[in-house]
Amino acid sequence: MKTVVFYDNLCSVCNYWVIWILKNDKNQVFYFAALESDFTNQFSLHFNYKFPPETIVLWDEEMGFLNKSDAVIFILQTIQPSSFQQKILKLFPKFLRDAGYSVFAYFRRYISMTKCKIPSLEDKNRFLRNVSFHDFLNI
Repeated sequence: MKTVVFYDNLCSVCNYWVIWILKNDKNQVFYFAALESDFTNQFSLHFNYKFPPETIVLWDEEMGFLNKSDAVIFILQTIQPSSFQQKILKLFPKFLRDAGYSVFAYFRRYISMTKCKIPSLEDKNRFLRNVSFHDFLNI
């Protein structure tokens, strides 16, 4: 199963969560692509999908495209199926979850997270920086 997390590479909060996913994704399910990358542009053209600004977008072979709170729930469900956060999020209707996500996304640019982790070689292979979309299909 291939799953790609498209994230804002210019956002320190987004980078923090990518590192969190890398650390907790024991089955190495997730690949990562910056919204600003050539890979994302190729992906967008192939699927005729316009990536919305200021949100996380997740693509899964079985589920298709998910964004905002649905993407967060999918990630939590995949990594920590019995997590408290995932169960709480599911209690709220999608429109409320997404509204909360949008408010957080707006204010995230004012949050500075200075921790920077250099990914291991194994983790670097999960970033789709220099990979063409067609090469990704063969992974």
